[in-house]
Amino acid sequence: MYNILKYSFITLLVGLFLSACTGSKKYFKAAEKLEKQGLVNEAAEYYMESLNRNHNNIDARIKLKEVGQKYVDFLSSQFFREYNTNQFEKSIKTFEHLKDFYDKASALQVQLDFPSAYTDDYQQAVQNYMEDNYIKGEKLFKQKKYTDAIVYFEKVKKYSSDYKKVQSLFVTAKCEPAYQDINLDIENKNYEHALKSISDIYKITDNYKDVKDLEVICNGALNKNILIFKPQNNYDKELSDLYINNLFTLTTKTNTHIKLIDNPVFSNIFFEQIQNDQELLKAIAKSTNTDYFYYYKLINKKVYSPSPQKKEAAAFLRYFAKQGEVVVPQVTTVPYYSVKAQKSFSFDYNYKLIQTKTTQTIASQNIPIQVFDNKEYNEFVSKPLADINDYFPYNPITTPIFNQYNTKEWRQLFFVNKQMKTDDELKTDALNKAVQQYQQMLSSFVK
Repeated sequence: MYNILKYSFITLLVGLFLSACTGSKKYFKAAEKLEKQGLVNEAAEYYMESLNRNHNNIDARIKLKEVGQKYVDFLSSQFFREYNTNQFEKSIKTFEHLKDFYDKASALQVQLDFPSAYTDDYQQAVQNYMEDNYIKGEKLFKQKKYTDAIVYFEKVKKYSSDYKKVQSLFVTAKCEPAYQDINLDIENKNYEHALKSISDIYKITDNYKDVKDLEVICNGALNKNILIFKPQNNYDKELSDLYINNLFTLTTKTNTHIKLIDNPVFSNIFFEQIQNDQELLKAIAKSTNTDYFYYYKLINKKVYSPSPQKKEAAAFLRYFAKQGEVVVPQVTTVPYYSVKAQKSFSFDYNYKLIQTKTTQTIASQNIPIQVFDNKEYNEFVSKPLADINDYFPYNPITTPIFNQYNTKEWRQLFFVNKQMKTDDELKTDALNKAVQQYQQMLSSFVK
């Protein structure tokens, strides 16, 4: 216990010492302290770090040669004991640490005597270690304790993925639980969760049992085809065509299992004329393999773009003037406009979603779509002749301190980008808003 406390105390002191100031000499002094305390192994590591930080540190090089060799001899003896008492895992770690220390010293051009005679023993220890873990993993695998088996297989794979059947057993142990979940999910029609498990398997292998076939089944169950019927009274063909383009683009991005059909034969049939013909609707659904009919109208398009509203106001320009021998602040008023500008684009979005299996309308709504572009800014009537920081929305001389406020926001209004969105930009925003409404509708009714 005394030695443990002693070692902990010394290590703490060394740590505090190094945290305060680092460098080759500091590590060297720390190594000397550890060596004096009999902690040769720890001292060797610090001499190594000292030389690593300064390759020209001759004292560190000499000490690493001397103390490092003692450390190598210690590790060699430890490996010998562990190997001959069948502590294969410990002996492997000891030898690998020994080899790592030796290689680092060699890289620093410090040659140590390496026990190459133990290399064959190390290789045999690895073989024994792999065999032991393979047997344990295989036993758990046969008991279908896959998670526990994986731990042992990973230990084997660390040294050789080609050892016996470890790779095959490892893949099965990783994939089989997910595979069982997939089949159960498909049985319970939980296709989305099954696809997630399929994705997990693909991260390990792309060829496990009949997973690809199961993926086709899941996608087939989830995929929904929607046939679009264009409006009979095309109030604004350009708007309607743009809406269709946006609809296809965003649906493709956000709905993996939704496929929109713009069938050149049937989509141009006017739904209003056939909506009561049950037999025709079923025939169209069958011939296009369609799950839903979608009918829409975009009507009452309005563009509102009034002239900006300008309200004249007065800013206060502060400047300094000399009165006799004294420079005093002065104020003059400067006219400016407080401007409010607005544009809007709107239309009514009317749609119906019909389930082809029942030919019943399952969703129908008329939604006003409107988007705005608003700007508020200030502009001087004439070009300003002073720095903006010299202008105030109140008289800075006569206004009491408690009534003054931060003028930053007011001044920034003089630098607002006055360019309004174009009609096309507003139109695009409105169409995207309509498509978002469509997406929300799909998430509610298309399962």
